[in-house]
Amino acid sequence: MKEINRGAILPLLKEAAEAYWHQLEEQVTPKLGEREKSLLDWLFVQYQDEDKKRWYDPCHILFSTKFALELVDKENLDPLIVAGIILHDIGYFALKDKSQWSAKESRITHMQEGTPRAAKVLYDNGFTSLEVEKTLGMISVHDNPYIGIPIQGEARLGLRDCDRVWVMHMLSFYKDLVSRPERCKKPREFLHDRMTQFYGWEHPFGAQWKVTLNRVVKNAERIELPRYDVTKEYVTKQFERRIQEMDDGLVLDEDKFRKHLKNQIGIE
Repeated sequence: MKEINRGAILPLLKEAAEAYWHQLEEQVTPKLGEREKSLLDWLFVQYQDEDKKRWYDPCHILFSTKFALELVDKENLDPLIVAGIILHDIGYFALKDKSQWSAKESRITHMQEGTPRAAKVLYDNGFTSLEVEKTLGMISVHDNPYIGIPIQGEARLGLRDCDRVWVMHMLSFYKDLVSRPERCKKPREFLHDRMTQFYGWEHPFGAQWKVTLNRVVKNAERIELPRYDVTKEYVTKQFERRIQEMDDGLVLDEDKFRKHLKNQIGIE
């Protein structure tokens, strides 16, 4: 058995992402309105400049947009959430060092930089002043919980849910897992912390994942329950998949991980 490590897993994830986003694009584009298609077209033109994106950004945007379409429909939310999720991370264009994307300063900067950039794109693609105002309101606060500021408003919380479901997607979860050496050594510990961040004290995954006071204290600043039932249901499925992968020893076998990634990526 060949133990998987950071050097092995990242190339596998990047290779899968490159193929996966084309599959997602085929699923998402026909469901969009003309204005939303124009936003997505504009974004992918920008992504031709490698300096403007992180390697997983195309997958993230398409995956979260697909989820946004479902959330808006099932929860009867403001359809501007779809435009907002397409443009929500364009503030990262302004960051030269995207490796520090999760730092507090980067979270703040990309929201500040993304809001005026999104305003121009929205106006250029036929959105009204009121629609632009609402959409910018979502974009300007979408990462606020990461810096200790709660989000208010149903549409803004909806966009937050659409953004955050990406966190437990296979590509994103394992990307975050291998981003730090200490996480690679204790993958179940990392998953347990994530579970606490999404569920707090109560989760449906059995006694082996019991949440202790120490774990709650450790993750207190990141605990944030999904807002909508559709999101809660989907996040639970994501966690069930990640738990099964841990139980199967996926992170200890490079060949097994490669095969599973190829089969699972389209299901996510």
